[in-house]
Amino acid sequence: MSASRATGPGRRTSNARMLRRPAVGRPRYRLVCLHHAGGGAAAFAPWLRMLPDDVEVCALRMPGRESRLGEPQHREPAAAVAELLGVVWPLATDDVPIAYYGHSMGGALAYELYRALAEKGAPEPLYLAVGATAAPQRWTSLPPRLREGDARQVLVDLLREYGGTPTEVFDHPELLDVALTVLEGDFRLYDAYQPIPPPGPVGCPLVAFAGVRDGMVAADDVLAWRECAAGPFAFHLLDDGHFFVESQADRILALLGEWARDGVEGRRSRGRCSQT
Repeated sequence: MSASRATGPGRRTSNARMLRRPAVGRPRYRLVCLHHAGGGAAAFAPWLRMLPDDVEVCALRMPGRESRLGEPQHREPAAAVAELLGVVWPLATDDVPIAYYGHSMGGALAYELYRALAEKGAPEPLYLAVGATAAPQRWTSLPPRLREGDARQVLVDLLREYGGTPTEVFDHPELLDVALTVLEGDFRLYDAYQPIPPPGPVGCPLVAFAGVRDGMVAADDVLAWRECAAGPFAFHLLDDGHFFVESQADRILALLGEWARDGVEGRRSRGRCSQT
């Protein structure tokens, strides 16, 4: 994770649906990232700089923000997952090992994407990691983010409580309107997500992160991901709030790097065994 191994921002590439940093040479593995509600692919821009050169990073971008600002946001989780599946399927089925990290809303989408890929026969990823995301079996007991008839001020208060928004946005009505529109659409999508119990098992290593000062998602609801793990499971409680994806990037990437290294080395060992 040292600066000497980081890759400069000039090597980033992008399309409407993805902010991508190619690896130098053949990728050791590929990390696909899914952003939080109200956010975008830019939330993972520091990760693109911090990860080693031999890791390809793909930060996905949902409609309604950044370079997709003019596109309508998804209203149904199934439609969002279907789009993600179309984008990720070619990445998940080539010969480069893949891994996933989703934060908050992105964690729920990453889990459903994992299930959709598994149903289509994609290889198991190196790991599925979620941050600040309640386990699917806990969603039925969670209160809605928004209620019908909520005034615009409720969204403003939620945006302030949610955190992660530059303070200057609240002083510029046009910027605030864009931020509130994106957040409202994502929260409606969030509230429409109702996983069918029991949750489908995760066969690859499952890693869950929670913030001890997260006022949006309880740590116990994140820890409950262990009930979904059919394989190895790890839980990490970070001394931070909801947006530790940025402030705790060093710690998160170091832990995920260990899982990736173990997974890649394990596949190489199995490959050597199969050739003997």
